[in-house]
Amino acid sequence: MRFLFKKKKKESAGLFIDRGIFRYIALKGQPGEYEVLRAVAGKLSASVGPDGEPYIEPGKSLNAALKEIIKEIGEFRTAVNLSLPTSDSLMRTVPLPVTDAEEARMAFRYDYERYFPFSVQEAVFDLAPIMYPLPGGNEEKRYLVASARKAFVDGIMDSASLNDLEINALEPAQIALERAITPVLNVLDAAVYVYAGRRRSVLILSWKGNGIYHRSISESFEEGLLSSEDGSDDTLAKNMFAREINSSLQFALSQIRGFEPECMVVFGPGCTENLIQLLKDTVQIESVIHSDPFDVHGIEFSSLDKSSGSWEIPLGLALRDI
Repeated sequence: MRFLFKKKKKESAGLFIDRGIFRYIALKGQPGEYEVLRAVAGKLSASVGPDGEPYIEPGKSLNAALKEIIKEIGEFRTAVNLSLPTSDSLMRTVPLPVTDAEEARMAFRYDYERYFPFSVQEAVFDLAPIMYPLPGGNEEKRYLVASARKAFVDGIMDSASLNDLEINALEPAQIALERAITPVLNVLDAAVYVYAGRRRSVLILSWKGNGIYHRSISESFEEGLLSSEDGSDDTLAKNMFAREINSSLQFALSQIRGFEPECMVVFGPGCTENLIQLLKDTVQIESVIHSDPFDVHGIEFSSLDKSSGSWEIPLGLALRDI
């Protein structure tokens, strides 16, 4: 099983598991003609783990979570793409002096510890070529690398096996989010995507349709309210979120000199008109807009189903293979 990249198929399913909830969606079709075959939004009991947290010990808590999910969903018609939490999957963009992906994978093993905080023996990783912007309108080929601890991934696979759940691919939630919000026919060279998430948020810099920078943001939305220290001041917390996004963006731009943002696209359960306005007032980007991933891909999804929220990651997972 490859960590990130596999051949496409006619039907694809994405499963997102988070503290206290799960989302499952299955699609078929092709770009512009996708059809939702099934969508299930469910809750997980507190007995799964502390506060219903499924990834504290993947071999135990995730096993319990999967039992509850399978009981509610029933039989899976196709192997699923499962997301890795942003807190447990790391993304890096690296230069490598080779053009073949397999050669790059072998070569990167010797450089792995320059970019990630644990040894290559403790890790699983995959990579894919991307184009990277340079000053003066130039660009060069680099590789986007995704990695996680092997013990963490093994725990997930063991739990899936115990529950007879076939995993097609494990994918960082950051990549799923990027796929969900990126149009098939991309019209922007330099786009900034902001996912205002339920528990963690994500900042993505996309160059010609491919993410080149992914940063997980601790400020997030819980039950529709941006979390602050006591959960009481929504306006203050949203201002904190906007400042954190701006700070992270400025740092990224200082490192990627050839990237000049054309537009910021905001999406996710925490996206409101108020937040859009705050970001417009905070970041130095001319256009800041809201977007819905289902609309981006022309997918009909009932407002009743959509109202449960947090569909962005499982949608991106399901779009992976079709």
